[in-house]
Amino acid sequence: MLLRCTQKFLTELRLKKAAIIEPTAIDHPLDEWYAHIFFLYPRRKCAIFMHAQTKFCFFAYDRNREQLNDIKGLFRKNLGRTLFDEHYPAPVIKLFNDRLEDIQVGMAQDRRVLGFINQRVQELKYMADYYPQDRRVHDEMIAGLALRRTPMVREKLSYAVDQMRGVLLNCPELKEVALPPASHKHEELEKFFETLHAERRERPNTFEGLGA
Repeated sequence: MLLRCTQKFLTELRLKKAAIIEPTAIDHPLDEWYAHIFFLYPRRKCAIFMHAQTKFCFFAYDRNREQLNDIKGLFRKNLGRTLFDEHYPAPVIKLFNDRLEDIQVGMAQDRRVLGFINQRVQELKYMADYYPQDRRVHDEMIAGLALRRTPMVREKLSYAVDQMRGVLLNCPELKEVALPPASHKHEELEKFFETLHAERRERPNTFEGLGA
């Protein structure tokens, strides 16, 4: 599996050029990911990881330099939790785990993918600014669930959860596995929005000026 890092992330990692590889080809459709580092509220270092083909993404919030330097461990742990959050069946999780056994670090190249990453980061910052009183907006699980279900409109209307399902359906290792349609309404996300709306009704002055 190849983890393509932006220059900002490579600077954080302080890797030698010899440790950054450029494979001639990607062997498996799940094997190419991008990683970028950014700041949130206001100077907390965070990371976003995005699958190059589907734009399926997840986050790691408020990590220190030591945690970010273990980029492979950080990627494995947060991807594993994301797969669990999305309720993927055991064969899918096993396939990802098999691909995660060998992770290499490369350099980000595709500007289109970087554009989607910047879009997601801006959407995340907007969420955090729009509901500043509600710290749960800053939960990386909720953010991932929400943005994987937020339309991508750079080319045509699509959703990352649908795109990832399409890739998984075409993986030969999963040809006998039943993959249900991607759910655009996740129970944890729905609970979050229901609670948020209830609190806004109970405490309207707290959210004054933030819209209905």
